[in-house]
Amino acid sequence: MSFVSLRFAAFVAAALAVWWLTPRRFRTPVLAFASFAFYAWASPAYAVLLAALAAADWLVGIRMHVSSRPRRWLAWGVGGTVAVLAAFKYTGMAVATASAILEALGVGTAVAPSIVAPLGISFIAFASIHYLVSVYRGDAPPAGLIETAAYLSFFPTITMGPIKRYPDFVRALRAGGDPTGPDDVAYAAARVICGLAKKVVLADTLFVLTARLQTHGAGSAARILLAVYAYAFYIYFDFSGYSDMAIGIARLFGFRVMENFDWPYLRRNLAEFWGAWHISLTRFITEYVFIPLGGSRTGRWRTARNTLIAMAVSGLWHGASWGFVAWGLWHGAGLVVVRWWRELTGGLKSRHPAFARACAHPVARGLLATAGTVVTFNYVAMGWVLFAVPLREAPAIYSAMWRAIVALVTG
Repeated sequence: MSFVSLRFAAFVAAALAVWWLTPRRFRTPVLAFASFAFYAWASPAYAVLLAALAAADWLVGIRMHVSSRPRRWLAWGVGGTVAVLAAFKYTGMAVATASAILEALGVGTAVAPSIVAPLGISFIAFASIHYLVSVYRGDAPPAGLIETAAYLSFFPTITMGPIKRYPDFVRALRAGGDPTGPDDVAYAAARVICGLAKKVVLADTLFVLTARLQTHGAGSAARILLAVYAYAFYIYFDFSGYSDMAIGIARLFGFRVMENFDWPYLRRNLAEFWGAWHISLTRFITEYVFIPLGGSRTGRWRTARNTLIAMAVSGLWHGASWGFVAWGLWHGAGLVVVRWWRELTGGLKSRHPAFARACAHPVARGLLATAGTVVTFNYVAMGWVLFAVPLREAPAIYSAMWRAIVALVTG
């Protein structure tokens, strides 16, 4: 059921009417039922899988809360969630990779299984992991079975995010939703309308201009260059539009979901970009991948390694192909360069006061900020090629981009 449909609007209106007419203490089952109905509309069979995941998380959460060895239960819970995610989303990629290796060695091929990943499985998996870790750390008490089901299946965010924070969600859930007044309704309506405009008016229009990316680099280089930049804005308006709608709909139910985008293309460097793009994912990857690896406390080279691994995981989370991994590594390498550049310029400023004063001049700051924004946006836009087309086709796209740029410079 698409967010951009009259059917979905009717579904939200009906769910809201029942939610607000139901006494607060009985609202959790209403939300769980509505969310599972939304999910079952897309795939009844996978709704059974979602229910099984919710039951498993509920049992593991209870066991962690009473066990003398909660870490073992955490390992079982997180391991099971990752196994489900890998089985449905990455089996095809693994078999296809093995097939390519076997074919290159001349020892035969394998057949990749046809597996359709459940709707929103990546967001469900991250929500599950966040729930289990939150209970393990004592950030929030374990949820009841229906509460766990409502948290994992919360329909405004299950397909495109943002990734919910369990402690905030369960607090609001047990209160029957945060207080919602006229200002909240107006805010929610504005976010939904803004999201619809981004998606229907801007993203869908820009998508037409991205068609040249599917020509394997053939055709006019200038049109391919235009398609690359159109794709950069298309994916922003599409993704942020869905996030706006999710945030607005969640507010109507009394849930405050975190912001997911904050003008990312106006940021001065790649680190600032990732603090403003898909913010909920950035925080999740930082908290559950980068920091457990050692974060930035392990020296220059290990920090670089941790950054590359974390961003590769981020890429793989987006999609099951080596192109997404390459996209993650592209951003990881950029983040490493940004960190090293900051260390270099910081050292120069501390050793050379005249250099520090020059950089602090308002004109210099403005020029550096503008240059940083231009470089960052173009670096991100070039990275979207790895996201938009199969990895084997990316070199042809980059070649066409280079021809177009040379033609523009030389006249």
